Amino acid sequence: MFGCSKISGNHPEILLMDGILVENIPQEFESVEQYFESYKHPLLEETRAELHSSMEIISNAPFAEVIAFDESKPYGKNLYDVKVDSWRNRFSVLGKEPYKTLPGDILVLANAIPEDVSDLQRTGRQWAFVTVTKIQEDENEDNSTSTSFKVKGSKDIGDDAGIQKSLFLIFLINTVTNKRIWNALHMSGNLEIIKNVLSTNSLIEEDGDLCCAQRDGSWDEKFVTSVTSKLNESQTKAVLACLHKKHCNHKSAVELIWGPPGTGKTKTTSTLLFTLLKMGFRTLTCAPTNAAITTVASCTLKLVKESFETNNWSGALFFSLGDILLFGSKERLQFGLDIEEIHLDYRVKRLTECLGPLTGWRHCFASMIDLLEDCVSQYKIFLENESLKEREHNNENEIKKKAGSISKRECNSFLDFLRKRFVSTSPSVKNCILVFCTHLPEKTVLEQNFQNMVSLIGLLESFETLLIQDNVESEVLKELFSRSKLPADIPLSSMDMPFLLYKKRSECLSVLRTINGSFNLLDRLSGMSKRSIEEYCLQKASLLFCTASSSYKLHSVPMEQPLSIMVIDEAAQLKECESTIPLQLPGLRHAILFGDECQLPAMVESNISREAGFGRSLFERLRSLGHSKHLLNIQYRMHPSISFFPNLKFYHKQILDSPNVKRKSHEKHYLSWPMFGPYSFINIVGGREEKDDVRRSRRNMVEVAVVMKILLKLYKAWCGSEQKFSVGVISPYAAQVVAIQERLGRKYDNLDGFAVKVKSVDGFQGGEEDIIIISTVRCNSYGSIGFVSNPQRTNAALTRAR
Repeated sequence: MFGCSKISGNHPEILLMDGILVENIPQEFESVEQYFESYKHPLLEETRAELHSSMEIISNAPFAEVIAFDESKPYGKNLYDVKVDSWRNRFSVLGKEPYKTLPGDILVLANAIPEDVSDLQRTGRQWAFVTVTKIQEDENEDNSTSTSFKVKGSKDIGDDAGIQKSLFLIFLINTVTNKRIWNALHMSGNLEIIKNVLSTNSLIEEDGDLCCAQRDGSWDEKFVTSVTSKLNESQTKAVLACLHKKHCNHKSAVELIWGPPGTGKTKTTSTLLFTLLKMGFRTLTCAPTNAAITTVASCTLKLVKESFETNNWSGALFFSLGDILLFGSKERLQFGLDIEEIHLDYRVKRLTECLGPLTGWRHCFASMIDLLEDCVSQYKIFLENESLKEREHNNENEIKKKAGSISKRECNSFLDFLRKRFVSTSPSVKNCILVFCTHLPEKTVLEQNFQNMVSLIGLLESFETLLIQDNVESEVLKELFSRSKLPADIPLSSMDMPFLLYKKRSECLSVLRTINGSFNLLDRLSGMSKRSIEEYCLQKASLLFCTASSSYKLHSVPMEQPLSIMVIDEAAQLKECESTIPLQLPGLRHAILFGDECQLPAMVESNISREAGFGRSLFERLRSLGHSKHLLNIQYRMHPSISFFPNLKFYHKQILDSPNVKRKSHEKHYLSWPMFGPYSFINIVGGREEKDDVRRSRRNMVEVAVVMKILLKLYKAWCGSEQKFSVGVISPYAAQVVAIQERLGRKYDNLDGFAVKVKSVDGFQGGEEDIIIISTVRCNSYGSIGFVSNPQRTNAALTRAR
């Protein structure tokens, strides 16, 4: 369906893609225009290859039957509202998460389900490409699929009567990231950093610039020393180098931090981010994958919470997290509850709840003030209403009077009334306070307001504690609360429970009125839509986390104070053209890249684009041009027997083993057989590699059986022991991962102390487990070794185990 051919010629090599020339992407660039142009044709070819690849396995793709298909008026041409029954084959995409409809999905709309791509060309078959533009907002958040959405057709579908009879949608690919890269290549936004990385000359000029005027005490040395005290020397030097460059504000700078496996790259990154947050710098942190960005966000959030606990800020009632924000598709990020509170959607939802006109904070505060001020009057009204209800009840039962007297309903005492009303009113007030203290940035709310809110929670809890005591006399309390002031002649000896309640009530009212009158910011937010509150959160946060692709969202958000620093985690796994999305954000002057070019590069589907250098990262290109990098040189993960070969082969013996991995306690024997040492090579006699059902990947079922046997032995060895350990099963082939997952099922789920994860090598980058089982799959007579021929993937596989 899609043709391509290769044309050999003089360097640079030129490749042909359906009439489009794809040239090798150079190492250096003469201009910004050349820089952007170099990536456009490889991007088009990569998109074509992705679409081609998905069309080849269309019979195995997620599909659904259309139950409603209507023209979407008046929004534009070829726009349609679609509703499907349910998605089938959702779990068939090898090595990927279950399918869920998302904006940017390209689907095939056809009048039959194709068995293969050629089936679409059969007589009577009608089909068209459609792109999902919007998901229905009222879709159930807990639903596993989206079944109502808008699409844009590749042609006018409404006039085609034949295609309307029976319709099916088949998922192909999602193109959001490629579209964002394409737009970034045509954007010409902030070019300060990009101009600085075009050629060797600019890099030499930067590295030779020694005029960092602020090196001698431009920050709180005591604070920086305390933050970096838990880092080793190489980690500390890397953090300090980044901070020094930040203070050379006359010129943009790019720093490279080289973090081989187990050397604490994530710890160093999170420490740097925490330091930048506390020093007041607005920072954007990106990563190529959702897993990578949630990992660094989680580690940074942990440091922030630890600092609150250490300083006993607010008595640890809550953590002020409004300056930290993670955004992106919740379905794709798949974060846990530990970082949900910093996710944009969650934050907007909580703030919106507390800013509503009928149920928001103004209503809650007014209800509490009215109760505490006029509880006696409210009690009298309550009694009158109860009396009215009693009379109505008696009238209805008048006929029963002759049979005997009806007992009068007992009215609650004033104390019971106050207890019930307070208990029902207080939680909503405290909830609003906790939401504001947690989710509003500190700099947007006066320090006094934060202190007042923290004080109010304590006062309300103290009042409730006193109120539920047994020694409170209802009538005395009622008499006392009916007074506007305490009598001046009351002796201290008579300050018993009613008088303590009176004083605590006065304190609560005072703070409530103060907050109610000083929170003008909340009044401005109360009139905002969800979209405006979302924009407000993005504008005000000091530390933002997202994938490089998701950073595209920030180009449409007007910033009062621009982001000045960008940190890229796993930078060697991010295509350079994709890094142009965040690099062009207004105000950015400094980029800090954490990565390791000896591990996995970006995935590229097209062989043509791969040969042209499309998968190369900015980190790798700068290193090839001689840009200096800070090496993290002590590894804390692997037993020395495991780290020896990677250190020798990939890092030229530059990595030292930390004392903790040299200790005898680090060498654990989970299975008693002599063959199971730090390294075990198992030759699988009789193994046979085969293609999967769609002939897209390889598997070896004999290896699957051996993996299951080893897992069972590990489980039996664990049973009865008090130690905890984790097992990772990895394979370079998606079909093998799926085969192992299917055989494993949920056998070892929910065990406290024994955990098993099964992923691809690429999916495990950045992860670590006590034990790693690598299923290499390949077993053939012609000596093809597959993934082992890729040194970066081999390095990643061999360095996951402790």
